[in-house]
Amino acid sequence: LCASSIICLVLLRLYTKSSYRLALYQVSSSLLFGVASLGAFYAFPMSGSNSATCMAFAFLAQYTIWVQIVFTACLTFHLFCLSVFYKNLAKCEPTYVLFSLLVPLVLAIVPLTTKSYGPSDVWCWIQSLNYINSTNGTMIPEPNFNGKVEQMALLYGPAFTILLACSGGVIVMGIILACRAFKNGAAPAVTNSGQQHHQQLLKQLLPLTVYPIIFFLFFLTPFANRLYMIREDNVPPESLTYAVVFFITSWSMAPGVGLLVHMAIIFFNTRKRRGCGRKVRNYVSIDEESIATRGTSQRTVSVTSATHYVIPDET
Repeated sequence: LCASSIICLVLLRLYTKSSYRLALYQVSSSLLFGVASLGAFYAFPMSGSNSATCMAFAFLAQYTIWVQIVFTACLTFHLFCLSVFYKNLAKCEPTYVLFSLLVPLVLAIVPLTTKSYGPSDVWCWIQSLNYINSTNGTMIPEPNFNGKVEQMALLYGPAFTILLACSGGVIVMGIILACRAFKNGAAPAVTNSGQQHHQQLLKQLLPLTVYPIIFFLFFLTPFANRLYMIREDNVPPESLTYAVVFFITSWSMAPGVGLLVHMAIIFFNTRKRRGCGRKVRNYVSIDEESIATRGTSQRTVSVTSATHYVIPDET
């Protein structure tokens, strides 16, 4: 779904606008996280605790999920400044991208230096349990305190705080916009052209506000699962594990679905406007022909008034 939405965005040449490039970056990060998490799931059953494949996919999963979270924070900041303070920070687009690519590197390298990556639950990530061989050859899980601390400090704690703040920012932004609409658009003094440009940008960017809220809602179940594991020092119930897998998968697909729906609305609205334009031109041409052949404008008035189109100039 993410790949399809990216292809459609490129074919429609929407990437030429800054607002749609922000959506492109968000969907691209989701696509990378989906690929990394899929590899982490598949590498789990075939890997031992020191498998290089498992550690590589664990690193990629940690890195790409943070790319998503950091860029979501940048996107929320961009939308908040535009809608609340009327500040268009389109020039900060390269800064958003670099910040979202560099900061997650630090959070992904730390478990690599402590050798904490390995089999974890149903995929490869930071280990919360150490598996040791028993006398009969089976693997026995033992709690890993350092791994639990790293999981909370390097993902769940800061990610929960950031996504909660982003969701709160989107809600505050919606309240402010609703209050302004209720007050007939009261806003700082701007020119008419500037106000129109601002409204156009808002129409393009406001659909992106669903991403922070969706990410926060999908993050709650994995967060609850991690808290359960820390409290019980044991593997979570199978039903909760499957729920975590579902929400992690949905996390990576949601931006692609949202962008496809957004582009579909744009496409059908554009076709509708073009269709109306063709109807107007057809009636105008009929009226002009009527003027040329009959030499009167009475026919023109009756046709256009019956069809509710603008009466063309008699000349």
